[in-house]
Amino acid sequence: MVKDVVKEGLTDQTTRLPKSKLLLLFLGLQIALFLSFIDSTSVSTILPIVGADLNATSSITWAGTAFLVANTSFQVITSRLSDCFGRKIVLLGSLFLFTLGDLLAGFATNKVWLYCARAVAGIGGGGINSLSMIIMSDVVTLRERGQYQSLLGIGIALGSGVGPFLGAILAERVRWSWAFWIIAPLTALTMVLIQFTVPLKPVSGDFKEKLRSMDWIGSVLSLTMTVTILVPLSGGGSTFAWNSPIAIALFVVGGLAITGFILVETYVAKSPLFPGRLLSNRNVCLLLLQTWLVGIVYYGGIYFVPLYLQNVKGDSPILSAALLLPLVLGQVLTTTISGFAVKWTNRTWPSFVVGFILWTAGQGAQLCFEKETTNGVIIGCLILQGFGIGSTIQSTLVLAQASGPSSDRAVVTGVRNFARTSGGAIGLAIGNSILQNIFLTSLPDTLSMEVREQLGQNFDTIKLLDETSASQVRDAYMAGIRKVFIFFVPVVALCLLMCIFIKDIPLDVPPAPVLPMKIEAETIPQIVE
Repeated sequence: MVKDVVKEGLTDQTTRLPKSKLLLLFLGLQIALFLSFIDSTSVSTILPIVGADLNATSSITWAGTAFLVANTSFQVITSRLSDCFGRKIVLLGSLFLFTLGDLLAGFATNKVWLYCARAVAGIGGGGINSLSMIIMSDVVTLRERGQYQSLLGIGIALGSGVGPFLGAILAERVRWSWAFWIIAPLTALTMVLIQFTVPLKPVSGDFKEKLRSMDWIGSVLSLTMTVTILVPLSGGGSTFAWNSPIAIALFVVGGLAITGFILVETYVAKSPLFPGRLLSNRNVCLLLLQTWLVGIVYYGGIYFVPLYLQNVKGDSPILSAALLLPLVLGQVLTTTISGFAVKWTNRTWPSFVVGFILWTAGQGAQLCFEKETTNGVIIGCLILQGFGIGSTIQSTLVLAQASGPSSDRAVVTGVRNFARTSGGAIGLAIGNSILQNIFLTSLPDTLSMEVREQLGQNFDTIKLLDETSASQVRDAYMAGIRKVFIFFVPVVALCLLMCIFIKDIPLDVPPAPVLPMKIEAETIPQIVE
């Protein structure tokens, strides 16, 4: 019997499970993703309340930024850790950090405590997001992967839809801490389910050997470049000026870290976080770039549509969360259909091409949003976008995994998730910059400079204005939001255009046989995808 070892000395963790065990495993992974996305989206509706309670109104957005930066930073690292130490132990560790971070956040008594706790939860959330998809790709065939990955996408979509609702209700009816505390026991129960359902396939080598195999220099450089680039992008223009010494210094350090990371991954690392061979794979490169662009619009929609509903139309947080449900329901429907279509047709390309066509149409239709737009029109546009998102998110991941060797499955998944969340962080930074600049320059001249500054820091200042001035302020905010929506349209259209250059690959066609040398003819290992 020949040991199943893949490139770079990593053990192939492919496992096949009976249907009953596979369904239990699928349930555990879907619950983990559901809780992760509830946690990341519920914060959006409770930040004003938390900021007021902790005297941190001016900086409370860092509760979301800390989570997103930590989540993004550890996506690739946890993927490579799972190659060296095994999927199960890394996933359980991620769930533990996620639980710990939420418990600490609920007990926070000051802003620094809260931001640090959200960063801990973000590290765990990043591991959950990557490992859930990697483990699912380990236990099903490539052709079935589209179906099961798409069904995992249902957990992501439902978590994104339930999160804002849950946060708003708990913050208004009980206390904001419960938005964090309620996640912790549910995650602990999920850990028990994961312990008994995720197969434990031993990874060759002792502990010291595994430690030596990790790309620690690349990991440090990866963390450094992610944090030093995303922090100034997220805080620039609000927490500190773009031309401030701290922003410039962080960008410079980030640029140096990127250069160092590329050099280490290319010439030094034995088991690199990002193997250089992926850069020579056209499909993988295009899909990663496309996913980065998707992140810009996907996270931007989740963030800016509620701002439009609350600050322009004057809807409550709970109503704005309700109006986001069509986006989620549309995504759930086409995610399911897309998964089965990929399995039946053995192709992924038609699914995400149709998805990007629908998404581009829905994003373009969003330009009709005005201060007086009816809820029916808003719901119609969001449903169309949801149809498009659901058809693209998971099918592109399956094609990226299929485009490279099975040994790169974990790293491709981790880098793909990194691309999406880093795109989201950059998209939010660009969108916020556009919104604030247009909003402040469009405010009526009748407002004093003091009121203008207060509105820039806290939009709730509008409640102190008379009806005429308040209406003019909402018009100015609508002008800023419209420019953000305009920015999103060509980004999605570019994703659609890139599909032309992405090669479709049949999912279950075996590779061409390679004739063995005479000496090897008697013992040829079989590699099962």
